[in-house]
Amino acid sequence: MMKTLRTPANENERLEALRRTNLLNMPRDAIFDRISQLASRLLHMPIASITLVDETRQWFKAAVGVDMDQVPRDASFCTHTINDDNVIVVHDTTLDARFAENPFVVGDTHIRFYAGVPLRTVEGYSLGTLCVLDTRTRHDFQAAELKTLCELADIVTAWIKMRESAGHLDATTGVYTRQRMIEQISHELQHADHQPAAAVRVVGIADVALPKQMHDLTQVMGHAQTEKFIIECINRLSSAIGAERDLYRIGLYRFGFFLSGSIGAGIQRKLNALIKKLHEPFDSGVGLLLAPNATLGVTTITARSNEHAEEILRQASVAADDAWQSARGWAFYKTESDILRQRKLQLLTDLPDALTASDQLHLVYQPKVDLRTGTCVGVEALLRWAHPTLGAISPIELIDAAEKTALMRPLTNWVIDAALAQHVAWQEQGLTLQIAVNLSAYDLADDEMVNRVCQRLEKHGLPGESLELEFTESTLIRDLDAVMPKLEQLHAFGVSTAIDDFGTGYCNLSYLQKLNVSKIKIDRRFVQALEQSERGQTLTRAIVRLAQDMEYQVVVEGVENESTIDRLLAWDCEQAQGYLFSKPLAPDALLAWAQARGVSR
Repeated sequence: MMKTLRTPANENERLEALRRTNLLNMPRDAIFDRISQLASRLLHMPIASITLVDETRQWFKAAVGVDMDQVPRDASFCTHTINDDNVIVVHDTTLDARFAENPFVVGDTHIRFYAGVPLRTVEGYSLGTLCVLDTRTRHDFQAAELKTLCELADIVTAWIKMRESAGHLDATTGVYTRQRMIEQISHELQHADHQPAAAVRVVGIADVALPKQMHDLTQVMGHAQTEKFIIECINRLSSAIGAERDLYRIGLYRFGFFLSGSIGAGIQRKLNALIKKLHEPFDSGVGLLLAPNATLGVTTITARSNEHAEEILRQASVAADDAWQSARGWAFYKTESDILRQRKLQLLTDLPDALTASDQLHLVYQPKVDLRTGTCVGVEALLRWAHPTLGAISPIELIDAAEKTALMRPLTNWVIDAALAQHVAWQEQGLTLQIAVNLSAYDLADDEMVNRVCQRLEKHGLPGESLELEFTESTLIRDLDAVMPKLEQLHAFGVSTAIDDFGTGYCNLSYLQKLNVSKIKIDRRFVQALEQSERGQTLTRAIVRLAQDMEYQVVVEGVENESTIDRLLAWDCEQAQGYLFSKPLAPDALLAWAQARGVSR
């Protein structure tokens, strides 16, 4: 009957060090195989192996003369080497009380000799052994042979360290890599069932700064200061996490970590303390205090059989993105937020096919009306998407998904082409109307934007006056110096321009002195305020007067009742659009509306 073996005093730390190497999950290593073969040959031993010892088993990671992958820890010779944390040489196992009852001694294997050397980490934890065994006693194994075995063990530990550094450490920061975090999450998932009921294991991601913030810091203070900033954030994060100090580089300014704590308030207190620590200002070394604007996104690990490590890390990333909108600086993963992101991804995935399909994207047109004559003087083209599985997609959702991607250019090209083609079709039916198209920040930043517009006008054989381009004021103001030459080029081709949703972007109106646009479209929120308060009337009237004094044509959006028209006429407003006149219409319906009714007031 086997005796119950003691374990080292640092067993928990030793097992944690073994887990971090991820060697247990890796396939057989060619270098380990070569070293075990070398040990067998140099020491004239029929059996040589490199082993790892976990809670319950000894695992053979390389072996000569052994046809097995594992043995129970209490039947392992190497567990004694681990427990003693020292070299063991047993010339005759039958004479040693530790081995006399071992099944490999008294059984068919008849092991009579054993020598094992611990494989230690830099911190001094014994992960396993390099050992040699024989089926006969070996009193000839003396100091010279032991020295050879120890030197080979040193090569094994050096290879373990080199392997870990090459594949699992970030060269710039010295923290672990994303792949290492994936491996650690896999390990955590495998052991999730053993977690105490009142405890929770958290996978976290820390964004120490937004890319633009780091760009600005580099521009002002240089790369050396940026690197110092990152290292300071890493040190703070590691210190605040405490016992679980391992960090993982997930992105340029994004780092992964793990936390343990009690469910609910316990973890929240840890996250609050972590954010507080990260946000404390620190001396840059050049007389300036820098304050990291870090955020945290976290998800929990449970016994979820249908989830894998990549999915867990993705959930933490979703939470990290949400955290930038959170006042407390951190956010838990939320399924509903993830669903919105998945929907956005699906839209971007499906959009290229929609651009070539004949039954998905289409335009509707809302009339612009001359308030004095009641006639239709133009239309605004509004994009609609009839998605084959998701149904109707709003233009706001579509543009929000596409405007930060390369899909924005082909989408805008499609809209301009469709609008100009409709202009030609209406002309052939006796209706000539200027069509307004909304452009995004992506379009305005594109140096080829003017050429793209002019090429499409030429393609459809239309003059520039056929088209109006609308931009929001927040879009225009991002880079005013770059925008103005483009607007001047468009005007030279006869294309008119308009500031859309005016009054909702910037309080500083000085940009109007520089900006050369044709029209200002007053946002519908100001129109709604007309019916609610005198202050709303005063503000809207002031905006109208300002635009008129600066010789901009004024278009008022969102008109829904007659009293609003009367007030706008009193202020000499020229044009309006809104549901009082018409909702957005399909091309044939717009033609019938314009020809048969004009505007009925």
